[in-house]
Amino acid sequence: MGKFLKTLKISSWVIYIVFIFFLIIQKDKISTLYNLPGFVIPTIFFISMIYICYKYIYFLATKDRLEEEIISIVNHTFRTPLTSMTWYTKELEKNIPQNEKFMYLQNINNGIDRVLGVVDILVGIKNIKNISGYNFEALSIREIIEKSMKKYANNINKKNITFSVSTFAGIPLLTLDLKKISFVIDSIVENAVFYTKPGGKILIDCISTSKGLTLYISDTGIGLETKDKIMIFSKFYRGKAAKLMNTDGMGLKLYLSHQIIRRHHGRIYAKSNGPSEGTTFFIELPFNK
Repeated sequence: MGKFLKTLKISSWVIYIVFIFFLIIQKDKISTLYNLPGFVIPTIFFISMIYICYKYIYFLATKDRLEEEIISIVNHTFRTPLTSMTWYTKELEKNIPQNEKFMYLQNINNGIDRVLGVVDILVGIKNIKNISGYNFEALSIREIIEKSMKKYANNINKKNITFSVSTFAGIPLLTLDLKKISFVIDSIVENAVFYTKPGGKILIDCISTSKGLTLYISDTGIGLETKDKIMIFSKFYRGKAAKLMNTDGMGLKLYLSHQIIRRHHGRIYAKSNGPSEGTTFFIELPFNK
């Protein structure tokens, strides 16, 4: 299907260009036939050529930028855990106490999980749009949130974050893909915990309507600049403040979350009053997919 759409897109561009050149060649006849001013067709041709050049330059610029981003991601995200695992492996060869060996093995396992998690995300870029890969079933959104809270409980306690969650009383089951919606919730909760300063607050609540559920996750973290609000769900995008706090981020989890929610016929967006003013993510999901 992807190849077909790509071929169709290229064919459309070829037909468009041929049509524009046909207009300019036959401009006198067409202008006379339709009683058009002489400048109309040359103007259309000129604007079209500018647009085509713009699209080509944008493609080249984006292609180079994406290659640089991917190289940077691989360099930072893979090199750090692999370097650590190499060091721990060498240390295990030494005569060290049993408790240190256990700690090093645990750190190696954590590094492996991190690398595998990155691989899953990168593979997800290709597979996330394929609706046949979704397994929809009736699920409780409250239970998904509870599991996510448990994953980040240690970090929440360490930072002394006040974490408030609604009871979601009376909220019916939603038709969801468990694994993918869990990924979305985990990604937003993880960001909220990571970017919220010690002693901050995180609130999870929902609004129910006749058509569906609006879930919102609000934090008192780093907030969003104007550009962040526009670009936050773009592939590989990360705001300045986020990059300063976490150099190893990939800028892919929110992009994938956006794609997942779209496949659920829902909507995800973020609001913030500005830098250091916290962020609220909204997820709208229908009761009937």
